Amino acid sequence: MTTFLLLVIIGFMIYFAAEHHKEKKAAVPELPWKKILPEYVGRECEIIVKEPMPSIDVMYKARGVLRDVDGEWIELECSEKKKKMIKIFRISNIEGVKEIV
Repeated sequence: MTTFLLLVIIGFMIYFAAEHHKEKKAAVPELPWKKILPEYVGRECEIIVKEPMPSIDVMYKARGVLRDVDGEWIELECSEKKKKMIKIFRISNIEGVKEIV
C-alpha cells in the first residue's frame, strides 16, 4: 500500500512538472516567419531548426537557396557532394534564419 501511494505521488509530481514546462514553452512568443521568409526567396541562407529532423538529414541547421515559401512549408535547395537536394519542412520548425552573403 505504501509503495502504491509513493508511485501515485511521484506520478503527480511528473505530471505537474510536465504541465509547468508546457506553460513555459507556450509563453515564449514565436517570430512571424510567415511574413519574414518571403524576403529570402531566391537567396542563399541558413535555416536553424528547433528540433533535429534526421529523416531529411537536418540535425541543427540547413544551408541552401530558399526556393519557395507558402503559409506552412518552405522549400530549400541544398548542394551536397556535387548533388542538389530539395528539403521541404514546416515553418513552425524554424528557430532562426541567416542570409549568407
